[in-house]
Amino acid sequence: MEPVTTISPTNPVDMDQLSPITMAAQAYTAAVADRERHEKSKRSAEEGTIPFHDEDDAMRCTRPTKLFKSREDSSHEEGEYENTTERGIEEIWKSGDNEANLAETLRLLTDEIDSMVQCGLGAFHDLDVASRQLLQSKELAETRSREAQRFHAVEDQNRASLSKLLRAVEASKSNARDSSRAAQIESRLRNEISKLRYERDEANADLIEHRRKLSLHEEELRLTKSKLNRIIQEKHSMERDSRAAISLARSLDHNNSNDMNYYKRKVGELSDKLQVAQRRVAELTDKLQA
Repeated sequence: MEPVTTISPTNPVDMDQLSPITMAAQAYTAAVADRERHEKSKRSAEEGTIPFHDEDDAMRCTRPTKLFKSREDSSHEEGEYENTTERGIEEIWKSGDNEANLAETLRLLTDEIDSMVQCGLGAFHDLDVASRQLLQSKELAETRSREAQRFHAVEDQNRASLSKLLRAVEASKSNARDSSRAAQIESRLRNEISKLRYERDEANADLIEHRRKLSLHEEELRLTKSKLNRIIQEKHSMERDSRAAISLARSLDHNNSNDMNYYKRKVGELSDKLQVAQRRVAELTDKLQA
């Protein structure tokens, strides 16, 4: 890749280097180098090695891209975009107006750089949204897990209390079998046991409910991810349909122009024939009158 030549008092250059073609080639070389650095930073961000940031998160990618690309896909697309840009510059410089060619070349390179920046911003925004959703789901799952552990601890405490109460009931029966208080103590203990069992059942029901909510949140996260993938696919499909419609419209416009020229030519020929026929009729009329 050729370095970009700068003009300064200490760096004289030849007049050939100031020609519009040379300046356009240098501008194109700088744009390609900037795009390669941008693609390298983007691939590093997708692979999780280097964070990738841009300044405007509201810009979206207008070129169909994947959220994650392999290196083979990136290299293939780079080759296609570079060939397309080179062909566009070659078509521009076929005309003789150097100033207009230079302005058009700069506009083409600026549009290409803006398109690549928008692609990177769109992919980074999608990745950031998915990461935040995944982080929220993980935090919710951890909260539900802690609640489940707490309910398990409460259940163990209830079981220990129930075991102690049962042992107390047996001791009370053996020590106060002939006493009138034995029945009262037994009834009170049974009521407490029933209350503890009821609390244990409520804790189990809460644990089951939280597990069900956790499974619902996991299913919602899965549906959200699938919806995101479907939206991306629909976007790519609409972009392809748009390009096909534009191509069809251009083709129809070209065909209509050709048909119009043909019918104009036919109308001219018929008009000439009509004039010849009218002169012939006039001549025959004159002969008949004579």
